[in-house]
Amino acid sequence: MDISQKILLNLKIGNFNVALSNTFLASCISALLFIIIAIVLGMSAKRGKPKKLAYIAEMIYELLNNFVKGILGEKGKSYAPFIGALFGYIMFSNLLGLLSPLGIPGLTAPTTDLSVTASFAIIGIIYVHSISIYLRGGLNYIKHFFKPSFFMFPINLIEEIVKPVSLTVRLFGNLFGEHVVYEITFALISFGVPVLIMALGLFTGLIQAYVFSMLVMVYLSELLELNEGGK
Repeated sequence: MDISQKILLNLKIGNFNVALSNTFLASCISALLFIIIAIVLGMSAKRGKPKKLAYIAEMIYELLNNFVKGILGEKGKSYAPFIGALFGYIMFSNLLGLLSPLGIPGLTAPTTDLSVTASFAIIGIIYVHSISIYLRGGLNYIKHFFKPSFFMFPINLIEEIVKPVSLTVRLFGNLFGEHVVYEITFALISFGVPVLIMALGLFTGLIQAYVFSMLVMVYLSELLELNEGGK
């Protein structure tokens, strides 16, 4: 059993070596699958046919809006596209790992790579702070680091630095541990039990994407004070 990062191809471009890893390939596959399905569902919703796909698209739209409004309130509806994209990409990245026992390059969970989960966390935190600066203004954004007093600046700064680290480690640890158990089970038992483990993996993959997206919104809510009618 080996779910660590593997180098599939090494390319030399001038004085630089470019390595193509299995997790990078898996990230591209996850993104491609997510984009294709999102386009198909979007077109179905717009045209109203086929009806089953249109219904699924509308259901996902409502669930996403309710999810975002539940944390950010009515003002948070404009952030639904980003949260939806973040949730969808992480979900597909998690679920791709269900196919890892097949041993096909690229069919692994990108989120079992710390650099991938770190990139998700960094993107989420950059988005949060960018929105905060845009809506509150640069001066008010800086001021929040010194509240409730000037002496709180180091603590507030450390708190913001810890957030992406926490997101990174939480997603990586949960998915890595899950896939260790998942692949050990497949290696030892080849009938019956692996199906149950796959069902559990499907559930936990969705839950981890949900928790990650929810935490990003919570961080955004804290900065903007949307739920309290802040500035």
